[in-house]
Amino acid sequence: MWLRELKRYARSRVQIVVSLGQPCLYLLALALGWDRSSAGGHGSYLQFMAPGVVGMTVLFSSVFSGIAMLWTGSSAS
Repeated sequence: MWLRELKRYARSRVQIVVSLGQPCLYLLALALGWDRSSAGGHGSYLQFMAPGVVGMTVLFSSVFSGIAMLWTGSSAS
């Protein structure tokens, strides 16, 4: 079942672009924008934000793919 979902994900160019584009947007727009506006501190805002963005991306991607598998599995029966 996971292989079928992986193949379906690989065929969807829009879903790949969105799933990679959203974290990049958060990192580039927010982290770099806030880093330039902040004065001082320990480390950059990008170092602060990167682990959270990666964690959110993994969490939400897995939840949405799990829901999609349950949704397609329940409609097949």
